[in-house]
Amino acid sequence: MVFVPFTAPGETVRVELTERHKTFARARLLEVLVPSAERVSPPCPLFGTCGGCATQHLAYAEETRIKVGQITSALQRIGKISDPIVRPILTGPEYGYRNRITVHNREGKVGFLATDGRTLVDVKRCLLAAEDVNTKLAHLRSHPRPRPHYSVRADEVRGEAFYQSNRPLAEPLKNLVVSAVPTQAKTVLEGYAGTGFFSAPLVAAGKKVLAVESHPAAVEVFRREVPGGELWEGRFEDEMENALAKLGKNPAVCLINPPRGGLSPDARKLLARPLPFLGILYLSCDPPALARDVSVLREFWKAEWFQPVDLFPRTAHVECLAWLASRLSPDGSRQGAARD
Repeated sequence: MVFVPFTAPGETVRVELTERHKTFARARLLEVLVPSAERVSPPCPLFGTCGGCATQHLAYAEETRIKVGQITSALQRIGKISDPIVRPILTGPEYGYRNRITVHNREGKVGFLATDGRTLVDVKRCLLAAEDVNTKLAHLRSHPRPRPHYSVRADEVRGEAFYQSNRPLAEPLKNLVVSAVPTQAKTVLEGYAGTGFFSAPLVAAGKKVLAVESHPAAVEVFRREVPGGELWEGRFEDEMENALAKLGKNPAVCLINPPRGGLSPDARKLLARPLPFLGILYLSCDPPALARDVSVLREFWKAEWFQPVDLFPRTAHVECLAWLASRLSPDGSRQGAARD
């Protein structure tokens, strides 16, 4: 298999090999000989040089089709799920969606790293960024300071804590997660809770929220903005047992949104056992990591559906929400073999 950036399925291209490995190779696109019907003209003149985007050359419908295919393939190959139920992808605007960007500053340039990962590309305006973020970028460029990196943020992104970066999909994503919690669930144990992006609407929906978060800046925001939630500051792996002790007897759900690498080995071990949850809602930003974790958890949790969410159009990244239902019956006995 040869990976060639900036190409489309079905195209005939001329390439130059740049890397050779046992099972795959990488190549640089030299010329498109027969273009795909899904190829479009990239709106950004820096596309192909700037490393910020990867798919501006594709019609957006084709980009989302490919991303859904990547999720399905990972679930089949790594997750060992023969026929995963993958729902239609949730999408928003293709451009102008980001409420923050991180730019670099050196050699008189302010912008993003090039596709080679080393060269700095001078960026006057980013098509992925919201208009107010580009206004701040223009101000920064005209008033540079001697710093190597800048986080250019919209007004709603406060401090150093993590916030969802796709402004138009923020509310749809919240609604998606809240609506995925079964009606009968009264309590949600949320790992990697961040600033309370999901905890706040869950509390507003009448759920008891027990949350775990390790980042001090996020903890500060959570405690200020989610007064109805109970929070443990620390790693999910270290504080999960404390949160479990507060569940009570009401039906509960576990909600997790781990970093890109997915669950740590310790976290997988904690979840791969009988637990008093109706199921686990798992929001992932890396399909292979999600597939690996689903495979590890399959003895006690059955993957019932997967919901792709394109939070990062025109990039190679895609989110996916999964519902893993408990395989245990109400009396604690197994309901069947762990086969998917």
